[in-house]
Amino acid sequence: MSLKRRTVLKAVVAAPGAMFAGMPSVVLGNAPVRWRVQTLWGAGEETFKFFQEFCDNVKTATSGRLEIQPFAAGAVVGAFETLDAVGNNVLQGQSTYPGYWAGKEPALAVIGDFAFGYTAPEQQERWLYEKGGIEMLRQSYQRFNVHTVGATWWGMESITSRKPIRRPEDFAGVKHRGAQGIAAETIAKMGASIVVIPGGEAYSALEKGVVDSVDWSTLSVNAKVGFFEVAKYATYPGFHSMPIQDFTVNAGAWKALPDDVKQIVERTWREFSRTQVTRIAANDQRVATEVRAKGVELVAWSNADLARARQLAQGVVDQWSAKSALAKQAAESQRAFLRELKLLA
Repeated sequence: MSLKRRTVLKAVVAAPGAMFAGMPSVVLGNAPVRWRVQTLWGAGEETFKFFQEFCDNVKTATSGRLEIQPFAAGAVVGAFETLDAVGNNVLQGQSTYPGYWAGKEPALAVIGDFAFGYTAPEQQERWLYEKGGIEMLRQSYQRFNVHTVGATWWGMESITSRKPIRRPEDFAGVKHRGAQGIAAETIAKMGASIVVIPGGEAYSALEKGVVDSVDWSTLSVNAKVGFFEVAKYATYPGFHSMPIQDFTVNAGAWKALPDDVKQIVERTWREFSRTQVTRIAANDQRVATEVRAKGVELVAWSNADLARARQLAQGVVDQWSAKSALAKQAAESQRAFLRELKLLA
């Protein structure tokens, strides 16, 4: 062995960290940031698998610097408890429906599901990202120590029911599973009794007759859950409700991320959103054919009945608008945009 090599080896043995001191930390391997995020979806639902893909994509795109562990609804805390858990850093994030927290901030109902308004996810996406809606959503959540990264949709929802609901009057006397917000309150004005339970409990409630109809998700998601094993009617195409699925994280956890990682997360979320919307729309079309063949009747409302329902919904929007300044701002902003789209008179 040469004198020079022996000298180098002695130096390494004497001070094993010395030769690495000036090397970049990426070579040494800093511990990744790890987040736990709970969704509104059950573990068996395809939408939960989509969210798992988003988490995998974040890890890949950040070269492992951020790892997001996804949890199904109720896995860590109750479905209606995630906001407090995220604000207190028990969870680092939630991906759920903002309207669950409408009792805390009314604007979350107005933004979370502007029911009987939009007819496609792309429309509200434009309002969010072109008309200032995302900032209103962030302001709505801000006082809970959280930050909203972005939003997506699973499409226009279908109502599964034990009896056909062909017009507003058919809701009279129906026990209807709905979430807090404009859609449920509009349906209540049509005569239904609203039962507020987590979506994960909707199948059991429908099977046992606790409810007669369920407002949970789109046709294909409902079929996957098994609703059509116990009910043989569904509204399709959907028309009444198009809820937001947000991605909202602990404010401190977000602030601690490097700026480039924040940009990657935002970009990856937008890519995920487009993919989810496209996949579910294609699934809905395919499933519509499949369930018809199995004896499920798909019910479409007439334009006249839809117009009456929209009029009822705007009265509900007025009531929510009066509950907070931010709710009023969000309602008027969306109404103005819907007029641009010729969806409101």
